[in-house]
Amino acid sequence: MLHTRLLLRGPRRSLRPLQRAQHFSSSTPPSNAYDEISQYVKRVIDRKDQLKRYQDYSVFPPSNWSLHNYYLYANLQLPSKTEIDAVEFLNGARFACDRVIRAMHANQPIDLSSDHQIDADIEQMFDPLCYQKDFLPRFRGLAMGSSSIELKELDFTGVYLGGVSCERTTRANIKMEEKLRAVLSETLVEKHKLKQLNQLKGELSVKKVVEDVSAIKEKLESELETSLEDEEEVLERLQLTALLHTTQSVEAVSAQTSQRQTVKSDVKMTLRFESLVTEPNDVDWRIIKLKQFRRITSRTKDN
Repeated sequence: MLHTRLLLRGPRRSLRPLQRAQHFSSSTPPSNAYDEISQYVKRVIDRKDQLKRYQDYSVFPPSNWSLHNYYLYANLQLPSKTEIDAVEFLNGARFACDRVIRAMHANQPIDLSSDHQIDADIEQMFDPLCYQKDFLPRFRGLAMGSSSIELKELDFTGVYLGGVSCERTTRANIKMEEKLRAVLSETLVEKHKLKQLNQLKGELSVKKVVEDVSAIKEKLESELETSLEDEEEVLERLQLTALLHTTQSVEAVSAQTSQRQTVKSDVKMTLRFESLVTEPNDVDWRIIKLKQFRRITSRTKDN
């Protein structure tokens, strides 16, 4: 099941393309291009019953045009050897989102000087850079000004497939991207520690981190190792975007006044997942992007 692979992770695998990634339609020898296109069209036609099933299960956002839904379905068929079931994927995405939201509202005294209170399994669900730049700032932001927070209610009102992107790239390119993201993640951690010690002012961001390009480049060049085989081996990877609509009720206790209040919100979360799909056994989803929009619907203070 997808949610099992999200939590019981194997070695780190694919990353979002930063450079040199090639689309499915490019860099294919002319002698093989026709065969690959023919096989792709055959997959789209042979699996057409899946499109009807996806519509029955409300896989696509209600606001989508039919042509856009077909485009998403067709892109799901791009992996040459691996078939992805969108219904199963969204079930796993909902499970992952549930865990992420509950981790953000951990029911315990809050210590913003330490992130160790977060379950290690949650961190393993993310790409390291996404964890540092997307998840942790939201975790800290929700807790700001509160001595404790507790998620009282969480209801999913919609779970949809918002985007599909499939591409080919080399293993050497993936290694380079993984190392770059790891270095950026480590730098964010170091900058956050400096900020806690009041040695760094202003809001942390990836943009600020990459300002020190020379140090990052030096670290990459000193530690990155690739071989000729890595340069020649071509892999397929897939990115799927899940749109998750929820209603949430959160109880918070003010750190200054000890006043307890309950806030109800409509929250739309976007999670982008990525995995290698060169072979069926390669599938191992991780979250590479997290966005969230919150609209408060009511706020009640307890006496």
